[in-house]
Amino acid sequence: MKSHGTAAPSDTSVARAASLWLAVAAAIACAAAAPAAGRLRAAEPVGAIAVPAAAPAPSQWDRWEKNIKAIEDRERESPPPAGCVLFLGSSNIRMWYSLAQDFPDHDVVNRGFGGCQLADIDHFAERLIGESRPAVIVVSAGANDIHAGRTPEQVRDAFAAFVTTARAIRPEARILYLGIAATTARIKERPEQRRAFELIQEFVSGGKNIEVIDLENVYCNPDGTIDPECLRADKLHPSSKGNARRAAIIRPRLGPAVRSSSAPR
Repeated sequence: MKSHGTAAPSDTSVARAASLWLAVAAAIACAAAAPAAGRLRAAEPVGAIAVPAAAPAPSQWDRWEKNIKAIEDRERESPPPAGCVLFLGSSNIRMWYSLAQDFPDHDVVNRGFGGCQLADIDHFAERLIGESRPAVIVVSAGANDIHAGRTPEQVRDAFAAFVTTARAIRPEARILYLGIAATTARIKERPEQRRAFELIQEFVSGGKNIEVIDLENVYCNPDGTIDPECLRADKLHPSSKGNARRAAIIRPRLGPAVRSSSAPR
C-alpha cells in the first residue's frame, strides 16, 4: 500500500537547511550591527588626540596684581583710621615719599601705583579703598592716559566711571581731582592735558562733595616756564620742591580732617 504522507528528509537535507538558516541569520546580524559600529567609529575615532582647553588670555589688569596685593597687605598690617585722606594715582603719588610730612595735620594714606591710568584706578577701586573710611579721596591721574593716546573725552569718561564706583563704595567721602601738572618731559601734551582738565571741571561742576584743583602751572615760574628744580632728573616726576608746591595748594582744600596717628602710610 502506498503511503500518502511526506517522505522523511535525509540527514544531508537537514544539514543543508540548517547551514542555510545560519547563513541568513549571520547576514541579518551583520547588517544590524554595521550602522552601530559606524556610529561608534564616528563618535570615537580610533587614534583621536584629546585637545586640552585653551588657557585663559592674560588680563590687562594682571600687570598691577603685585602692586595691589602689596597695598592690601599693608592695609591689613596697618589699617588706616576713619577720616583719613586717601591719595590715589600714578607714580606722581606713589613716589610722594614725603606725603605725611607735607600734610602734618592730616592722616594721609598713599595708594599710588606707578604707570596706571584712570581706568586702572577704577578697576581696582574696591581693593584700593578697601575697608578704609576716608573723609577725602584725592585722585591724581590722567597724564598717562593722554601719553598713551587717550583723548581728553576718554579721560573725562574714565574719571566719571571712577566717581560712580567710589560713590558706591564710600558715598560720604569727598572727591578731589588734581589737574595734570605741566612737565618738561611731556610739554607737547599740554594742550590735551589742559582740555581733559576742562572737561572734568565741567563734569564736576555743581556736584556734591566733588571738586577739582587746578595744578597745571604748579611747577612753573612766573613767566610760565617750568622750574627745573621742581622736577626730578627724569623731568617728569616732582622733586621735593615740586611736592611742597603741590601740598601748599592742596592742604587748604582738604577740610578739617585731623591726623590721629604719626605713622606714615
